[in-house]
Amino acid sequence: MYIKTSVRKLIEFVMRSGDIDNSFRDSNRMVQGIKAHQQIQKSYSDDYKAEYYLRNVTEIDDMEFHVEGRADGLFKVGDTYTIDEIKSTTRDLDKLDASNKLHWAQAFCYGYFFAVKKGLKKVRIRLTYVSLDDYRTKEFYKEKSLDELNEFYINLLKEYISFSKILSINLEKRNKTAIELTFPYKGYRRGQRKMSVAVYRAILDKRKLFVDAPTGTGKTISTIFPSVKALGEGLLDKIFYLTAKNTTAKEAIKSLFLLKEKNLSIKAVSITSKEKICLNDEIECNPNDCPFAKGHFDRINNALKDILENEDIMDYDVITSYSEKHKVCPLEFELDIALYSDIIICDYNYVFDPNVYLRRFFDESLEDFIFLIDESHNLLERSRKMLSHEFLESSFKDLRESMDIKKDKTIIKSLDSILNEFEQMYKNYGKKLFYYSEKYNDDFDKKLIILSKKLEKVLIDNKKREDYDKIKDMFFEINHHIKVSDNFMEGFYMTLTFDDNSLDKIFEIKCIDPSKVLKEKYKQAVSCIFFSATLSPMEFYRKMLGAEDSLKLHLNLPFDNRNFKLLATPISTRYKDRNKNLMDIGDLIHEFISSKKGNYFIFFPSFSYLEDIYEYYKDRYDDEILVQERFMSQTDRYKFLQNFTYDSEKTAFLVLGGIFSEGVDLKGDRLIGVMVISVGMPGVSDERNLIKNHFDKINHNGFDYSYTYPGLNKIFQAAGRLIRDEKDRGIIYLIDDRFLWDKYRRLYPRHWANIKEVRDKDELRFLIDEFWNKGD
Repeated sequence: MYIKTSVRKLIEFVMRSGDIDNSFRDSNRMVQGIKAHQQIQKSYSDDYKAEYYLRNVTEIDDMEFHVEGRADGLFKVGDTYTIDEIKSTTRDLDKLDASNKLHWAQAFCYGYFFAVKKGLKKVRIRLTYVSLDDYRTKEFYKEKSLDELNEFYINLLKEYISFSKILSINLEKRNKTAIELTFPYKGYRRGQRKMSVAVYRAILDKRKLFVDAPTGTGKTISTIFPSVKALGEGLLDKIFYLTAKNTTAKEAIKSLFLLKEKNLSIKAVSITSKEKICLNDEIECNPNDCPFAKGHFDRINNALKDILENEDIMDYDVITSYSEKHKVCPLEFELDIALYSDIIICDYNYVFDPNVYLRRFFDESLEDFIFLIDESHNLLERSRKMLSHEFLESSFKDLRESMDIKKDKTIIKSLDSILNEFEQMYKNYGKKLFYYSEKYNDDFDKKLIILSKKLEKVLIDNKKREDYDKIKDMFFEINHHIKVSDNFMEGFYMTLTFDDNSLDKIFEIKCIDPSKVLKEKYKQAVSCIFFSATLSPMEFYRKMLGAEDSLKLHLNLPFDNRNFKLLATPISTRYKDRNKNLMDIGDLIHEFISSKKGNYFIFFPSFSYLEDIYEYYKDRYDDEILVQERFMSQTDRYKFLQNFTYDSEKTAFLVLGGIFSEGVDLKGDRLIGVMVISVGMPGVSDERNLIKNHFDKINHNGFDYSYTYPGLNKIFQAAGRLIRDEKDRGIIYLIDDRFLWDKYRRLYPRHWANIKEVRDKDELRFLIDEFWNKGD
């Protein structure tokens, strides 16, 4: 048996103990620590080797340990080699001593690996503490013989051995069952085998792949199955299945259960957000307020052994049940489980968001990952939001009002400086309602950092202040902002907006083109697979998602094209024509839903237009119409969809791009018709025009990038609610003259080639009757 792990994971597992205590701590600390490491490493001579990779194989009790990691530094003075371990700190260096066993432990492991590799009898260990305030350092030295280091390391492995045997057995089962695994269905749907082979080849060749696959292809199993096969063959260490919504995460879990029925033995975890998985009455991660935090690290190892020995697919219910059994924090528990899992199912932000990403994997791991990016058309807008951040002038004014004039003089001075910056920017930019610049205001960041340090001191020293939460919120907002601003590059803008209603000024880092940032993120994986039913036009998404070098695969509809009919009526839905054509569109809706009894979705470009049509419709017709409300919870959404049964006759007025446009799966007669009104263009706004101007400037069609393509994506998503499997039949009816333009036709998926123009209600009735009578 063998097990592969890292020095850090080994040390943490064996030596951790005590409570979780996340009472105030700087969320930017790790980023600052990395910068401090790099600063110190650069300050040494050319003989100093930074991030020195080391690996060791040791056998104990029939268990072979493959342990690896990177020492912060290695250098030689005379005949003596020194391993350097660097630790950043906010503490007073004069008060630091050499008593931290965890800090020495990593260095001892690297010292042992190097001594064995070079055949040395002794090695020197240096523990370097670097102050995050001024980068001053304090050093401690220990000289260790090979025998001393060997004894230390062997004792570590002995402590780890019972857990490692569980991991090794799991690994052997995984590899054996993955190699023997067969596709979980009797046969492949059309395009499914082609997609699976393309995914496997992309992994083998370490390439990125874009797959445009219509609804019903079976994209989830077609990506997971070949990835699991590659995992069993040693081409990968871990699979990240990345999702935009909970519904797609559930589909991934379903696919894993299918593979488990085919005897696959694999460890998979679905990560749930902190807010949802916390079992305490309030989210307070400290031993005084949470029983799961108190003594967590004393119990976590037994919890890990238990769950990894007895469970395979670990979702919210499984994780929380074991958390309660062992009294451990479910959030920290699921993140630890992820370290030892083969498949991690999680939201995009755990990989791409600079404030949320899983640092334990992507800052330190030496494993080979694959990113399976589900519904990847969503990654564009999601990454724009992740890489943007705004500050309201009023937030700083509110904080200033809570300050004590006598006690908080230095904080007030910083706040006044920032408020003055808002006013100066507003004056400098001509008192415009919206100003943007490709040049970033570094002075603003410098003032924010100064304020952040002052707030940090208050948060550490005075936890009983009435305005403590307000100060803490501002501190974290500043840190969030700084992490986003670190990514500022081409494709980013600084904007200043003046709100005429609230008289508030809004400063924002706005990401327009996230491609360059995303491209860097992909380097953390050996392969990335982008897949969706709406990746058209593909060249647009490849560019915007930073994957222009990817392979491409377009798949045809896996079902009979005769199962659906695509109709279009050339009535203008442009804003200037909407009131004029309102009655005609209302009458067409009635004709459409009256032609055959059943369930229908009618999609509108906005709530206001939906409401205008609805007012006309309810006065003229007696049809019962369900209307999407502007604000609906997940429970509301679920109850709304329960109205659509196999025997019901319901019509819903919905909004394009809303909660019913995506992730709705009403099979068979639960939905027989979808009408889409307008080409779905986003409303005109300063942000959309900024996107347009940006891409015009770099010789792309800015209007299409900002308005046309995002609008079409909404159309494809809404229309995709209709045909979900091979037995579904129905009609997609598009209302807008632009749907019949050649420009739009060239962007349609292949199975939309037979779009039929409808001129009036009589022709509509005839074509609908013809379609349904043929089926009968």
